[in-house]
Amino acid sequence: MPKRDLVSYCSMMEGMGIHGSGSEAVRLFERMVEEGIVPDSVAFTVILKVCSQAKLVEDGLRYFELMRNEYCIVASPDHYSCVVSLLCRSGKLKEAYDLIKAMPVEPHASAWGSVLGGCSVHGDSEIAEVVARRLFELEPKSAGNYVLLSNMYAALDRWADVALVRDKMKENGIKKISGRSWIGR
Repeated sequence: MPKRDLVSYCSMMEGMGIHGSGSEAVRLFERMVEEGIVPDSVAFTVILKVCSQAKLVEDGLRYFELMRNEYCIVASPDHYSCVVSLLCRSGKLKEAYDLIKAMPVEPHASAWGSVLGGCSVHGDSEIAEVVARRLFELEPKSAGNYVLLSNMYAALDRWADVALVRDKMKENGIKKISGRSWIGR
């Protein structure tokens, strides 16, 4: 790479993350720092997202602490969302939920959605119900949140709860939009 700067490194790390090379992106981040390039808020968002995609929990948590403690970067909602997603993808739902509750800034709905999605994947209905209530407050017309909760209940054979969620959707005038595919000739 002829010109190595923060932007080029971030672009490379983002690409590596998208293509499933999270460990290589972590090594590239370390090389960037060794070359004297100081990571900024965006660089940490990139590496945290990569760690989340690759389920590199220890690396992601280390970068989150490094960002805040060594580089004195105040964590944004995006940084927190990446760490919440990282924890959820790795099945650490309680830790993710605790992190959201402890955030000094208002969490994005996407962070709450990550926890609900993680609960659905890992079958944790206790946390899912608390998180879903919050999501219903933040995004009252989002069918996706209701569907995710309903699907989790269905996977757990809790059909009465599936019916309750669907009734709540009807009551609130929320309709699931079916997926469509248009194939041209």
